[in-house]
Amino acid sequence: MELIKITTYMDLGRYEKEWSVILEENENTNPFIEYEFVYNWWKFFCEDEKVEIYAVEENDCIIAFFPFQSEKTWYGYILHFLALGDANYMDIIARERDLDRVIMFVFDALIKEKKSIVFYLHGLLESVETHFKLSNYLKARNMKERYYRIVTPYIDLKNISYVEYLKPRYKLHGLDRREKRLRALGDVQLQISPATEINQVFKVHQKRWQKKNDTSGFSSNRKQSFFKYLAEQNSGKLRVRLSTLKLRNEMIAFTYGFACRGRYLGYVLGHDSDFDVYGPGRILVKEKIKRNIDDEFHKLDMSIGYEPYKLEWNTDLDYTRKTVFSTNTLRARMFRNILWLKETIFSKLRKHYSVVIFRRNTIGKLKYYLRNKEKFHLWKDIWKNRLSPFVYERKQYVIAKLTVREIKTKSHFEIVTPEIALEIKQNRKEMLQKIYNGYKGYYSTDVNKAFWVNENVIRLDDIEVVENLKKKSIYIRDWENENLAQILSFAQVNYRPKYIFVHVNRRDRKSIQTLESYDFEFTERLFYSRILGKKKIKKK
Repeated sequence: MELIKITTYMDLGRYEKEWSVILEENENTNPFIEYEFVYNWWKFFCEDEKVEIYAVEENDCIIAFFPFQSEKTWYGYILHFLALGDANYMDIIARERDLDRVIMFVFDALIKEKKSIVFYLHGLLESVETHFKLSNYLKARNMKERYYRIVTPYIDLKNISYVEYLKPRYKLHGLDRREKRLRALGDVQLQISPATEINQVFKVHQKRWQKKNDTSGFSSNRKQSFFKYLAEQNSGKLRVRLSTLKLRNEMIAFTYGFACRGRYLGYVLGHDSDFDVYGPGRILVKEKIKRNIDDEFHKLDMSIGYEPYKLEWNTDLDYTRKTVFSTNTLRARMFRNILWLKETIFSKLRKHYSVVIFRRNTIGKLKYYLRNKEKFHLWKDIWKNRLSPFVYERKQYVIAKLTVREIKTKSHFEIVTPEIALEIKQNRKEMLQKIYNGYKGYYSTDVNKAFWVNENVIRLDDIEVVENLKKKSIYIRDWENENLAQILSFAQVNYRPKYIFVHVNRRDRKSIQTLESYDFEFTERLFYSRILGKKKIKKK
């Protein structure tokens, strides 16, 4: 056998046929080791990445490829699989019958050449034999190995009935209610979108992750061109599949996924944050499962990670390994031990979703403020609005009730329709959330100054208080002193209530006096406090 070192993507182009033939014979379903992914990844990022792909030749035939990246450091070399951080899975490209001997040949040759090496190999699926063969080699060479597993949920589409599969999941997290309320806003459709819509996908993703810690970098300037190019390709066994959920032809959720020989892998899932309360991501997953069954995929891979939605939708589990080992030189062993410690800590932290959320949301917001510090006032925007309420916050509200004794003169307001709420730019998220929570909005001239009526509950969202209303009662919020008389007249004529409830800040003396002038009686006082994040509510 002979080892051939490939150091440019142009040289790799000479081996496209051999690479693809091996994967075709293996019936490969891992999209990240397909030639189209590897070649184009290298082509787009070659200036930043030190790629070394090793081909194994035997009897004038190429029988294997080892896709590595190499870096020379103070302790020698570190070799890891290609596309670390972009490819969730990676592997050696070889026929199963050749795997044992090519592993022995290549690793022996690399160790002999480079002497001091740390191997940091990510993305080895336990459902594939490579990790087992590699462990056997390391035992034979008396080399210490440690590996770290991350759960990899998937749905076995061949062995489920969609109706039976969905029954226990359709009401999970109120999915049925959320979907019903989303459809009440307008026509909702799942579409397999063309590559021409990829820029809108990036916009939705950027909006979603603007204040979060996005470790994928999917919509970063550096990676957009690569993912866009992949989406535009129509040849080969690897295909990008853009699944989008659209409301009135507006994209509100998407999945950027890969299709490869009957396997669909959801690579990036995102949605417009204006629709958070409607759960469009979960609705998209539900619709995507049905579409994948109809399109005869046999497996829906939800990719690596402990996100709760993955463990709620999956039917089976795989695991993905990150294997770390080194040669026996002192410096290599020192760095290997540091990596072992780091990966041990990280693998334990990843299992705690609260830690993931802290890193994603809290650290993400901090990074956002630091990136845009010139736009924010340290005291007002960061301390007063963000940090101070967490450290200490106190609020007092009173609930006021008006007993309706006679119908007032009719007044006129326009209703806030779903069309208006969707078209508005300012406060759209807040309006859509109110509609979801059962409110009906009304406005005179400026829709941003609408008042909202609820026939079912009194809801004070900022202190998380919800109280059910009795029959013939309504609750009005976001009213103003100047037009309270018109609002009350409108509500009495259009809702015919026996009681009208409102709430007001206890320190707002002007509003309290206004309510008293209209014969409101104060029925309940609410005291809310938060100290270092711990909340407490008292009612009197």
